[in-house]
Amino acid sequence: MVPLMCVRSILPVLVSLALSAWGAESIVGSVKTAQGGVVVHRGAETIPARQGMHLLLNDILLTSGDGRVGAILQDGTGIALGPNTELKIDRFIYEPVDGKFGLLLRLAKGVMVYFSGRIARFAPEAVTVETPVGVVGLRGTHFAISIEGT
Repeated sequence: MVPLMCVRSILPVLVSLALSAWGAESIVGSVKTAQGGVVVHRGAETIPARQGMHLLLNDILLTSGDGRVGAILQDGTGIALGPNTELKIDRFIYEPVDGKFGLLLRLAKGVMVYFSGRIARFAPEAVTVETPVGVVGLRGTHFAISIEGT
């Protein structure tokens, strides 16, 4: 039988390790630059974007009329958004050891420039950008897209 004193001293360490591992898995990237009005919708929260801020799966990046933001994902994918843009990070899977890759970005409106990272290099078919008018399947290293009138 394990003494109660031992359990009390080990339990906080185990809980801390479990929480930090869970939190680290949900980080998909970070904000590199943010100018003007830029926020991140995370669940019910609206958080002003700032340089160095972590981005999580299902975050929605929103820029206002004077907003611009640049982000880099964990695989090295670069994303730049112009004014009046809305982008959701819907799927991000980067597990090269297991051969699992996936990236789904949903551009609802605005302007986005994309620079491919390692997901696109290893599995270009696993990268998709959905828009209100169609789906972009990546077969190159970069592109720019503008959705007007939404």
